Formats: sequence, C-alpha cells, structure tokens
Amino acid sequence: MPAPAVPRERLHDILTTHIGLEPEQIDDGLSLAELGIDSIGVIELEKVLQDDYGISLPDESQAMTIAEIHAHINTAPGSEN
Repeated sequence: MPAPAVPRERLHDILTTHIGLEPEQIDDGLSLAELGIDSIGVIELEKVLQDDYGISLPDESQAMTIAEIHAHINTAPGSEN
C-alpha cells in the first residue's frame, strides 16, 4: 500500500500557515466551520491541496472534520472533482 499522499502533520501545517489557525486550535474532530474557517479559507485550503497534490475537496468540505478531510485527501484520486 502506498504511503499517504498528505501526512496529517502537513495538513495541520497548511491550516496554520495558509489559513491562519494556531496549532493549539486544530482538533481533528472539529469541522472547518467549527474552527471558524469561512468559505474563503476553504478555497485557500483547496488551492494549496490542488497546487501541491492535485487533490480537490468536495463541495461539503466546510462541514467536514479535519479527520474526514485527511481521509478524503488520502483516498481520493488526484484532481478528482
């Protein structure tokens, strides 16, 4: 089985450096909306994932938890819409 495309630490790094969350705010059980990430933040997250890994997020990604997003990006074929 291949290694995960995006390690959990990298996803957390994207959320801190590109979205502006503090590391202690990140809880894998919370949704992006619960973390205060608005639609522009979701677009920024998707842009980084698309540019770095060729992965798109589903339309409902703002309601998904960090754990669900991590699972999605590691199981989705690259650049699937």
